[in-house]
Amino acid sequence: MSAVVLVLGLLLSMPAAPAAEASGHPASGRPGSYAAIDHYIRDRMKATHAPGISYAVVGPDGPVHRRSWGTDGRGRRVTAETPFLWGSVAKPIAATSVMVLVQNGRLRLDDRVVDHLADFRFGGAAHASRVTVRHLLNQTSGIPESATLEVTDCFDADCPRPAERIRALNGVRPIGPPGAKYAYSSANYLVLTAVVEAVTGRSFADHLRQAVLDPAGMDDAIADQASARNQNLPPGHQLLWGVPTAIADGVDDHGAGYGYLGGDLHDLAAFAALQLRGGRAADGDTVLTPESVRLMREEGRPRPTGAATGYGLGWRVGGLDAPLEDAIWHTGATPGYSAMLFLLPKRNIALVLQQNLYGLLHDEAVMQVGFGAARILGGGRAPTSTTFASPYYWAVFGATACAMALVLATVRSALLLRRPVTPGSGPPRTLLTAVWCVVGGLPCAALAWAVDRMSPGQLINWLPDIFISVCAAAAAGAATLILRLALAIRATRSQPSTPPRTR
Repeated sequence: MSAVVLVLGLLLSMPAAPAAEASGHPASGRPGSYAAIDHYIRDRMKATHAPGISYAVVGPDGPVHRRSWGTDGRGRRVTAETPFLWGSVAKPIAATSVMVLVQNGRLRLDDRVVDHLADFRFGGAAHASRVTVRHLLNQTSGIPESATLEVTDCFDADCPRPAERIRALNGVRPIGPPGAKYAYSSANYLVLTAVVEAVTGRSFADHLRQAVLDPAGMDDAIADQASARNQNLPPGHQLLWGVPTAIADGVDDHGAGYGYLGGDLHDLAAFAALQLRGGRAADGDTVLTPESVRLMREEGRPRPTGAATGYGLGWRVGGLDAPLEDAIWHTGATPGYSAMLFLLPKRNIALVLQQNLYGLLHDEAVMQVGFGAARILGGGRAPTSTTFASPYYWAVFGATACAMALVLATVRSALLLRRPVTPGSGPPRTLLTAVWCVVGGLPCAALAWAVDRMSPGQLINWLPDIFISVCAAAAAGAATLILRLALAIRATRSQPSTPPRTR
């Protein structure tokens, strides 16, 4: 245990890898006006050990300030041309492509999903028949958050298409009638992907390029495995026992609608600029009409009834403290990558940020960089709190310490089993054996609980070091349990039989 504490102390005291010199254009008009944001981001980068970050302040005509620091997953300097994955920042982009179909009359927001996808049976035929495109967009279809894992994050070469994956939702229980409750689930956007493919007769990635990416000037965007290879997407980083390691390189070939969309800083900034221009492309062509822009942003705002989900058609709406109370925003992550996009309508400016580090249990620490930078851009002060990824460190080093202790217990139990037994040496210690059985069984139960909620593949993708530690603890625990039972049985058999009493 002392060795684990020592290793933990060393890892926590390690300085972040030296970041490469900042690249990009200086702020236009006001030299040094964005220095506070630069300084804050560099500090958070060191605090979280993020290997690489790229961000821009964006106006209607494009970036007015951009900076990039650190290295990518191949050890190369991060620049504005370095590709990243954006995670759920893909959702407002996907929603924009859906609204293009609505504007063209090929789809309606109140179309029933079953009218386009005959195999959609989520919640049973009665429930499924009431789910509309609008419900999917604003996350009120009744699909629970937990259902995300049923249909997302498939990295195999032969992953089923979205229309086939949604069959996994057939047995999922809804959280309520369509439109009644909000629950954020990427499964909604995978269903949307299937709807778009059914309506257009082409892959979602192809439709997305034609409807949004090309008109917006997102020339190097990544929307599938082929474009990821073409753009030479480097692996993202996850923490392995506290050390950022470039091990995350999976791309869901059919996941552009809910999370597996990406590109370089120019691409993400181009989408932000499109939004600041009210949906008009740089050449003046209309991608989104003013009504579509309004609908996408207003759906989640408070209504006269007081009801509000905080989620519009693909956008998070408000919900943040001043000066970001009116922000239109979204964050996102895939294993090894994270991104953030904040539109500040009152200032007609936006902030986009992407970094090549992410893990589920240090989400808050990693994402704080974007929220803090947006606060400064909005005229607020830099956050004074420095969120630390303590849940992650407690989990990984707790599981590792448990595994090490159980390995030692296994070795000791094996050595005890090898000792010769002296007949009549003493009764079996039943209570001690029961305690060892509980200790050995707990990590096995923890592993079973985790696998019941996420597949082994998803666990290794999202929580690699913790999953490995829990597996090691479960294996050592099972071995300890078996050996201790063997010791108890042997002790019982070694006891001399009691002769019958005579009178």
